[in-house]
Formats: sequence, C-alpha cells, structure tokens
Amino acid sequence: MTTSNAKYKGVTTEQGGRQNIYSIEPKIQVVDNGNYWQRAELLNGRLAMIGLVAAVTNYTIFGWIIPGFA
Repeated sequence: MTTSNAKYKGVTTEQGGRQNIYSIEPKIQVVDNGNYWQRAELLNGRLAMIGLVAAVTNYTIFGWIIPGFA
C-alpha cells in the first residue's frame, strides 16, 4: 500500500490500483475562556436573587407566588 501526496492529502493506493480517500481532520483549536466559570456563577447567583425578590414582592402584594394559584 502506498501513499500518494501528489494531488490530495490522505489518498492511499492499494496493490490493485484502487484508491481510498480518507478525510483529514481539522486541527483542534483550544479556546481559553479565562474566567468563564467565575462569571457564570456570579450570573447564576444574581438571577437567583432577582427571582427571590420577585417572588417575595409578588407574595406581599397579591398574596400568591404564582398568579392564578392560591
């Protein structure tokens, strides 16, 4: 089995003259998100605080947490 790089990368010619073309995987790109998880935790905490304040406010004004359910 021989490998031919003349026209295509990854083309292999067998003994019978048949060619197999294999796909070439792209190089992996590593993206450094830095402080992604720290920012995600802060956002989750802030959204939880907003939800709690909204639930308490709704309960004090209307007497229920979910409108329509007593």
